[in-house]
Amino acid sequence: MSLKDNREFPSSTRPTEFAVLLRKLPAIAFLCLFAGCSLGPYRYGTEQTSLLPKESPLSPPVLVGGPVAAMDELEQIVNAPRDAFARWRNTAESTKQDALIAAMAYLEDNDLHDVIVEVHHHDPAEQWKRLEANPDIHPLWKYTDGAARIGTYAMFPPRVYRFDSYNPYTKTLSINSNNPAAAIYEAAKAKQHSMVAWPGAYAAMRYVPLAPVGQQIAVSQDAMAYVQQNADPTIEQAMVSHTFSNITGTALLGSSALTPQLNEIPLVSAPASQAIGIATGNIAGRLANPRSFDRVARNPQPDFNPKSGVSQPSGPIYR
Repeated sequence: MSLKDNREFPSSTRPTEFAVLLRKLPAIAFLCLFAGCSLGPYRYGTEQTSLLPKESPLSPPVLVGGPVAAMDELEQIVNAPRDAFARWRNTAESTKQDALIAAMAYLEDNDLHDVIVEVHHHDPAEQWKRLEANPDIHPLWKYTDGAARIGTYAMFPPRVYRFDSYNPYTKTLSINSNNPAAAIYEAAKAKQHSMVAWPGAYAAMRYVPLAPVGQQIAVSQDAMAYVQQNADPTIEQAMVSHTFSNITGTALLGSSALTPQLNEIPLVSAPASQAIGIATGNIAGRLANPRSFDRVARNPQPDFNPKSGVSQPSGPIYR
């Protein structure tokens, strides 16, 4: 903007540099993530492991929740609009088993064997035991933000709202949706937190305005690179929508110092911001969807498995 244009604004209404940056942030994030539609070779493992996953008989432990009458009834009520819309669209959807398989494959490929996976499971008391037993988190963060997260987990059970989440304080990945892209995205958070020196302080940065945007960009780049090399094209397209909706929603939500990133709390953390993020993510998914998806879907090719060193046939989740 020229000096002449600048003088046309009264001092009280002249846009600040921060406001201009905030408006450009979603576009900047989009370019950082998806420019060129390819993120290069994927780095398996963490800084503490080799570049390729080690052969290991270990797998992350999985806890599958059983029926809980009151909670299951509430789940049906809360998700009735979503279920009705899915029936109206009459499209084939993934299952919770697909989401679990996708997340487990990611965790095993990246040697994240210490992550506990919960599927449609809810146990706040067990979460508290894991919090106390985690040696990687300083007590300052354990009994402040860590305790707050478990309180949120107890009051707003993820299985009721069908959203996936990762708790770095308890190293627990909760899978409650039927979305493999969302499950991989949350699993990527486990890798990101395992690579920082101070995981407690890193997790508590969600209270710093706009800081979660940088964290989510790092997670999104890892998740996108992984699905580009390992996942079905439909999951890659879903990942574009999911990651961009998270980044956009968090950017809008975290733009105020009075509103920390509290996406774990449904119906509290600025639903309008999340709705805008979801809509923007769906649009971005369509724009960034490579045209080759259709060709790959019609002519699937066997993929190379870095663990076994051999090609594998196509499947419903992995090509």
